[in-house]
Amino acid sequence: MLRLLAALLFLAFSSGSASAQFGGLKTSNEPVLIKADQLTHHQDLGTTVASGNVEIVQGESILLADTVAYSEREDKVTATGNVSLTQATGEVMFADFVELTGGMRDGYVQNLRALLADNSRLAANAARRVGGTRKEMTRAVYSPCDLCKEDPTRAPLWQIRAVRVVHDEVSRDIEYTDATLEMWGIPVAYFPTLSHPDPTVKQRSGILAPKLGQSGEVGAIVGIPYYWAISPSQDLTVEPIFYSSEGGLVASEYRQRFAKGLIDVKGSAGYLDQREGDIKTGEQNIKGHIDASARFDLTDVWRAGGDLRRSSDRLYLKRYKLGDPEVLTSRAFAEGFHGRDYLALNAYSFQGLRATDIRDQSPLLAPYTYYSFLSEPGRHGGRFSIDASAMSLTRDVGSDSNRLAVTSGWTLPYTSRSGEIYTLSTLLYTDGYWTADVNDPTRPGGFFEDGFTGRVVPQVKFEWRWPWVRRDGSLRTVIEPIADVVLSPNGGNPDRIPNEDSQVFELDETNLFEPNRFAGFDRVSTGQRIDYGLKLGVYGDSGRGATMLVGQSYAFQRNSAYVMGSGVNEDWSDYVGRLTVTPGPYLDLIYRFRLDEDNFALRRNEVGVSTGPSWLRFDAFYLQVASRPDVPQIGQRRGLATIVTARLSDHWSGQARLVRDLGAAQDKNRLAGVTFNYGDECFAVAFDVTRHYTTDGNLKPDTTAFIRLVFKNLGQVDFRGLGF
Repeated sequence: MLRLLAALLFLAFSSGSASAQFGGLKTSNEPVLIKADQLTHHQDLGTTVASGNVEIVQGESILLADTVAYSEREDKVTATGNVSLTQATGEVMFADFVELTGGMRDGYVQNLRALLADNSRLAANAARRVGGTRKEMTRAVYSPCDLCKEDPTRAPLWQIRAVRVVHDEVSRDIEYTDATLEMWGIPVAYFPTLSHPDPTVKQRSGILAPKLGQSGEVGAIVGIPYYWAISPSQDLTVEPIFYSSEGGLVASEYRQRFAKGLIDVKGSAGYLDQREGDIKTGEQNIKGHIDASARFDLTDVWRAGGDLRRSSDRLYLKRYKLGDPEVLTSRAFAEGFHGRDYLALNAYSFQGLRATDIRDQSPLLAPYTYYSFLSEPGRHGGRFSIDASAMSLTRDVGSDSNRLAVTSGWTLPYTSRSGEIYTLSTLLYTDGYWTADVNDPTRPGGFFEDGFTGRVVPQVKFEWRWPWVRRDGSLRTVIEPIADVVLSPNGGNPDRIPNEDSQVFELDETNLFEPNRFAGFDRVSTGQRIDYGLKLGVYGDSGRGATMLVGQSYAFQRNSAYVMGSGVNEDWSDYVGRLTVTPGPYLDLIYRFRLDEDNFALRRNEVGVSTGPSWLRFDAFYLQVASRPDVPQIGQRRGLATIVTARLSDHWSGQARLVRDLGAAQDKNRLAGVTFNYGDECFAVAFDVTRHYTTDGNLKPDTTAFIRLVFKNLGQVDFRGLGF
């Protein structure tokens, strides 16, 4: 009898997962412990009463009350006086009086208060349970906000009051009637009816918060997204978006997860205005985009997938506030990892969205295969390596090429008793090319005959390092001279070999000591040269420190593979270096440079600074690049990007940012913006204003404002694209 009494009381306060059984009562099998000052059983009346500091414990749940009674004849359970229930989920519920009848299917709770697992609070004058599947509350108030510590009687930041609240445990809906949203106790919104899924629902179909905005380019913007929960593993969001000056489009996203993979398909399409320059033609046409991806784990070794990204025209995504990428890359791939081996099979297609991109000249790489192998260390520490690539590249307009490239190598390290580190590396570059309509703009004339060509280039590198370490108290000082000799035949880059993956090169501290300084396969560093440099470091036990690297190289002959302005066009290269300084938690500095070897003029100058305490941080990046003879139309470039981030209080933070072009005839801003954020346990607001000063095609400079309001457990409302 007592076990049944305890089980009934626990189910009275449950969320319905146990009590919403249609066929009967489902109780826990855990033992029940009852403590009370007095326990009385009236056999004639058929009642059992526990009174005085009643405590009933089952598992991690605890029920407290002044009096608990069970009437077998009336099939009724009552608990009175300071009733509270602490559940295993962390929820705590309070009431003055609880009564259950009808085999636990019906019940009544007076003056209900609840502290939920996420610290949300719920209160109601009365709550009634009907049919075991429905809770009805009157004069209810809900809020996830903490109460003021100085004055708990003050209204929370926001709360919802409703005359009537119904929780349907079968449909798992919570419905409000005559509901009012209050902020700081002041009503701000009224809802005759309002409903949302209960907290046990992970996904539910329905209309999401609308998107409203205004833009000088496309006019008023209204977006109404609808979410369709197809199954627990798949969903679809469809959002009609209307533009008062352009027409409308429909954006959508489909997602599905599998046991070993996923797919995500985003896209949009609309019947939108056509333009010739800045003028609308009066005609409309279908425009759209797709952004799809898939990933699948085929085995423990192999995985495969792909990306499909395309847009109907260059400015579609930017104009309709759907994104601002520079290049859309589509890819299909399969790759395998086994020990130290790696094999990738790829196909690439590109759509450039910059003003200088020409669609017909964009390459298609299909297939592009890459293989990498690194052996285990041998008896004396030597390792073998192989990097291989096979590629077929085609264009609608321009050059086509097919390439098979293999770079094989062997490396042997050795450390002497004095601490000197010697490394011997041998490399063999073996490449074959089949070309058609080769047009290399870096070569005089640019046009060459179709056909087959190739190369075999051996290379030997011998490197020496000698680190010296000294400790003074908590500081360690490291001085490490570095030098190497790289030997290979002259030439090695025939004119008939197209340059597709090694067009951009500039000497810096990251590639100074590399045997092949080019990033791709199409160009190889050949000839004989000496590289040398000095690395200095000071390290503290608390993480403070500074490092510096300075170096240069000398080539015994000039290499035509390096373009003018790259820093290695003369016998002596430019000086390159890097300095990093971290004297404490309030300053981080990085400085990278390239100095002309004749007059020490700055050819490249980069400065990055991050300073200040955590509550006020200043970040800046400055870049200066000298003009290059191979690109005379660009000239010298200088730019500055700054960000100031402030934590104004525990809840408020802000950020200001500026990107400025310093290299133009007249300095001008590229971007400026400011952001403010507020966030606490139940509410968040973000406000952002950004000014874009650049012009792209027929898109002119504009200012956009963005406001986001987030109500915990209710959702968010976005106001996007408010242009001025």
